[in-house]
Parts: sequence; structure tokens; C-alpha cells
Amino acid sequence: MAAFVSVNPAVCTGCRECEMVCSLVHFGECNPDRSAIRVLRKEAHGLVAPLPLVCQHCDRPACVPACPADALTRTESGLLAVDRDACTGCGECIEACPAGCIFQDVKSGEALACDLCGGEPQCVPFCHAQCLTVGVDTGEPGERRVARLAEVKAMPFPTAATTAGGAR
Repeated sequence: MAAFVSVNPAVCTGCRECEMVCSLVHFGECNPDRSAIRVLRKEAHGLVAPLPLVCQHCDRPACVPACPADALTRTESGLLAVDRDACTGCGECIEACPAGCIFQDVKSGEALACDLCGGEPQCVPFCHAQCLTVGVDTGEPGERRVARLAEVKAMPFPTAATTAGGAR
């Protein structure tokens, strides 16, 4: 099993520095719409419940068979990889991910999935709240991690605020 960026939404502050670092490292610009990690924000009455979403490199990812262009593959190290030359930008992989952890590059239209920055995810050391860490094989399949993110994402705001925002 590959490494992945582990998310603890209970301590996320919603600062979105992870998005900026990701787009800067990969595209040379601070543009959250060009990031392979996105912070979903649920807001109500001045309260915010942030939820970072990033590819969990599932053991049996729903996105791979959904891609009609075979642009998503698994590397030798087990990471999910996007073949940018093969990607047509159809969005089928994005729709297939239960938590929406794959995104579309606003400039090229191609799929964006976390590539762990070649083994040292740059978002992790920049996360001042330490809600992002490098996850290793704990025996929990990626599908379960994605399902957990999807559950928090689907919660109504008050519940999401207490689950994802750390207020208990």
C-alpha cells in the first residue's frame, strides 16, 4: 500500500495554506483552483467547519475504472497517478470518488490527484494545525478513509462543525 496524506478534520483551521503550497509546487502559482488538495468550508452564523479533501490512494479506487481514457493508473509504489496526456477532462473520475478527492485543473481541464510531491508532500510541513500528516499502512483501506471523509462532507452544518471543526 502507498503512503497518503492523512486528514484530521477536527483540528483543521481552514487556513487553506495546503492549497496554496500544492499549487505553488506543481504550477508555480498560488491558486487554490489548481491544487490537488481542497478545503471544503461549511459556514453558518459566523461559524466555519473546514474539511480538507485529498486523494487517499485507495486500494480499489472507484476513479480508475470510471476513467474512459485509462488516464488513471497505479504506480509501482502504489500511488494513483494521472496521465495528463491521456486525460480528456471528462470528469468521470471526479464523479466516481465518493468524497470528491480528485479535482479538475481550471486551466488545462485535466484531473488533479495528490502525487505526494514525489514522496515528501509539501502541504504537510506547512500545515500549522497539524491536521495533515503522512499516513502509512495501518491496515485501514483507503476506501474506508474516503468513506469517512464523505460522511463528514455529507453532514449538515451543525454536526459537521462539531465533527470537523474541533468544537466539542
